Amino acid sequence: MSALELVTLKIDGVEVEVPRGTGLVETAAVAGIEIPVFCYEPRLGPPVGACRMCLVEVEGIPKLQAGCTLTAQPDMVVRTAAGSEKAAEGQNATLEFILVNHPLDCPVCDKGGECPLQDLTFRWGPGQTRMTFPKRTFDKPIPISPTIALDRERCILCYRCTRFSENVSEDGQLVARNRGSMSLITTFEDEPYRAPFSGNVIELCPVGALTSTQYRFEGRPWEIQNVPTVCGLCPVGCNISATTREGKVRRILSRNHPEVDQGWLCDKGRFAYPHLYAEDRIREPLERVRRRGFGELSWNDAIDRAEELLRGAGGRIVTALSGSETLEQAYALGKLLRQGLGAHSAVLPEATSDALDAFRAPLSAIGRAEHVVVIGEDRVADRAPIVELWIRQARRNGARVVVQSEQNLDEELERQ
Repeated sequence: MSALELVTLKIDGVEVEVPRGTGLVETAAVAGIEIPVFCYEPRLGPPVGACRMCLVEVEGIPKLQAGCTLTAQPDMVVRTAAGSEKAAEGQNATLEFILVNHPLDCPVCDKGGECPLQDLTFRWGPGQTRMTFPKRTFDKPIPISPTIALDRERCILCYRCTRFSENVSEDGQLVARNRGSMSLITTFEDEPYRAPFSGNVIELCPVGALTSTQYRFEGRPWEIQNVPTVCGLCPVGCNISATTREGKVRRILSRNHPEVDQGWLCDKGRFAYPHLYAEDRIREPLERVRRRGFGELSWNDAIDRAEELLRGAGGRIVTALSGSETLEQAYALGKLLRQGLGAHSAVLPEATSDALDAFRAPLSAIGRAEHVVVIGEDRVADRAPIVELWIRQARRNGARVVVQSEQNLDEELERQ
């Protein structure tokens, strides 16, 4: 395998060496320089240069260029808004255009305090508006699904949401209607947005145009805590952050792990957290009472009773694991049973052979595969949703994907 060709270029007078073809936004980051963006998101595919927030001056080119669409080339000399009056003027004008019809409702917007538009306006935008005409208004909010609300007044047409729908989840349900200044984000034929990964557009949106109906008016950034954790609702184990306020989970956000979930999250993992507070959920320990069914116990009494029963078993214990435990939970449980109780037997829902250890790989390997075989009749999006996105990525990269039902596979193996 040949080594990557390195090129040297200057950004705001800082000389930097990167592999040829590296995006200019990433190249500037290597030099410690920020090029602000709205529409740019590498996970969505090729850059589109829609927002123009990344305007830079390139020596030898008379007009300002969209930095997100450029790549590192030898001897390139780039000046960002921090080092070029021309680029700074272009960025200020871009922000002014974006804010022409953007409502000043930050105090009541769920994105307020976490909004890239808000942050960049404070840093690069005009101090006051020159516009005196009324802003354009729309009906709001529009429930494009039971869990997502659309506020068209706030939309800056970065097309992140439509590109996710088209290029990543490939459901094609979010589209742009009309052209030019009349462009609108909507659902295909005004149908509800029904897709297993629809909630990702909420996080992708750099403004408050797409928000969660569950989290609507539930908290402000200075009132919440984001706790890193792992989703346990399917075997994938996506990395997530649980947003809590006053001791209760208010929302779930993705947390990018490039080898597991690539920063995406299925709707089950994102929106199913209210089950924590279901009325029929068992909240206290229960003990079977003769002729009376179940009676409640305190936690201390329950733990003492469990210890009494386990120690009384004298090592004759078999642990049944569900397969949904995190590594940390399984390790702690195993240590407790082996060292504390002398129990060394455990069963899993599905036995796996040790011979598979040599073939284990991270989920990201699926996206780079040349051939993918899916076994089973249930949809991958139902069994392990994020794996579906890795398979789609592999298909886009040219992989051959074969779906084989278990029944047909057993018949073929019997014939062999």
